[in-house]
Amino acid sequence: MSLVEDLLVILTSYSGGYKLMRQKIMMPTYPWPSYYKKIVKTQEEAIKEIKEIKEKTLRRTLYRLKKSGFIKNENAVWKITNKGKEYVKNKLSAKIPHFKHLKVENKQKEIIVIFDIPELYKKSRNWLRGELRELGFIQIQKSVWLGPSPLPKEFIEYLNEINILRYLRFFNAKEQEII
Repeated sequence: MSLVEDLLVILTSYSGGYKLMRQKIMMPTYPWPSYYKKIVKTQEEAIKEIKEIKEKTLRRTLYRLKKSGFIKNENAVWKITNKGKEYVKNKLSAKIPHFKHLKVENKQKEIIVIFDIPELYKKSRNWLRGELRELGFIQIQKSVWLGPSPLPKEFIEYLNEINILRYLRFFNAKEQEII
């Protein structure tokens, strides 16, 4: 994702998003480029230079997003606007697969899906809840769902791709009146 998309998603998903956003952007997660060794003498100087560049980029990007109406600054707190939320929804929905078209109508509810997905995968967990709902599942508890079986093969493969399949358990429901 681009910096703009990252900022909007962070401001959408988290309270106090600006602090998290700054932490994410200001902490380099890549190895030092070799050209830094030629330009600066110490790693401390390189860190300072990268942070200055990133701070300028962050400020410029926030200004552009505010000017476009995607975010607003209220009492020194950055918040996403409805226009920004709509942009994120439209932009990201094209990138995130949906499996609603694989839903089998009027199928008996015979599988229970239970998951305990870590906070690190919060976006994937929220996506999973939405997809289970679209596939005709009923929420029993926050992470316990009852729905039609079998689940689409493509859906299971995608869960594996995004590394959350290991946090899910599937059970056959044998009782007719479970709910």
